[in-house]
Amino acid sequence: MPHIVLLSESIGAGHERAAMAIEEALLSLNENIQVTRLNVLDTFRPRTAKVTRTLYLQSLSHYPNLWGKWYEKHRQKEWKGISRSLVRGILRKEVVSWLHQLAPDVVVCTHPLPTFLIAEMKKQGLQIPLCSVLTDFDLHAYWTHRGVDVYCVPVNEMKEESLKRPGNRAAVIVSGIPVLRTFTETAAKKSDDPVFNGNVLIIGGGLGIGVLPVVQQMVMSKIPCTLTVVCGLNQSLRRQLKACYGNHKNVRILGYSRQIERLMAESDLLVTKPGGLTIAEALVMKLPMVLYTPIPGQEWRNGQVMNEYGVAITAGTPADTSNIVHDLLQNHTRIEKMVKAMNGIRRPYASIEVVETIMDLATQGQRKRMYVMMS
Repeated sequence: MPHIVLLSESIGAGHERAAMAIEEALLSLNENIQVTRLNVLDTFRPRTAKVTRTLYLQSLSHYPNLWGKWYEKHRQKEWKGISRSLVRGILRKEVVSWLHQLAPDVVVCTHPLPTFLIAEMKKQGLQIPLCSVLTDFDLHAYWTHRGVDVYCVPVNEMKEESLKRPGNRAAVIVSGIPVLRTFTETAAKKSDDPVFNGNVLIIGGGLGIGVLPVVQQMVMSKIPCTLTVVCGLNQSLRRQLKACYGNHKNVRILGYSRQIERLMAESDLLVTKPGGLTIAEALVMKLPMVLYTPIPGQEWRNGQVMNEYGVAITAGTPADTSNIVHDLLQNHTRIEKMVKAMNGIRRPYASIEVVETIMDLATQGQRKRMYVMMS
């Protein structure tokens, strides 16, 4: 049985969720497949991981425009400079030693950092197939590196753009973003005829940025609906919402939930930040989205793609968000149109497509190893 290594990072929960979905699909295919899944920084440099995560989240929270400028400036440029040298210098020795001990047949990355790291090692002689699974709907240069054998991307436009970029020798598979099997199974049980019950699901994302004013605006506007707000691990946000709306008959406040797919199945609309994994889950569930105040960078790009496909509407302010939700709830035909448009972009079996790609690479890796042993 092949040995597959899945590498991700905890900077953004979506990257980990994608890795978990791939692991689940691999073990569903054959429980004897050996899978090793870990976050590189958390494992080899936990202090660096903590500092990096804090700086990243603070930059998004306090200086979103600065992040957006960096993102757009480097969107099509190869990652160079001190940050590249720093990552390579900090992690290379430990990760090389670890990989030689494991001797995996394929390395799969769901985050740009390990993708870059393994690609650099391959330039210096590491002989392991590398698959990069992109978890946003935009092709940024921090994902793309010489040394990657296969990219798994969410949409056709990303494949076309990748093939145009100079120096790309990797295969590009349009797989979609992997989601846990429970989303696909729950979606399959939903009726094809939508039942409108006035439920609006609000998911705050990793930081919970902007959730409180959105909820305040929607409650103030007296939109005829029931709001379910998922705060995730943001305890401060949950306490604030409980203090304001804990006794409100039309507001339900939840912390971390392991049943997001059920909440999505019960809802008419999803109000959320445009993170790649949350969007992918909503697409599988055929749940139209209102994407509020996207942070410049990948969130804004994700939102643009969803707008172009007609499956979401981007809102710039809490008032815009409230007005859009109100208009959609009064116009079921428009919601039905958004649901129908999802057929052009949703990929409920993305995990399976990614796993098929991985297994093909594993066969190549095993053949290469056998050739080296015999020569």
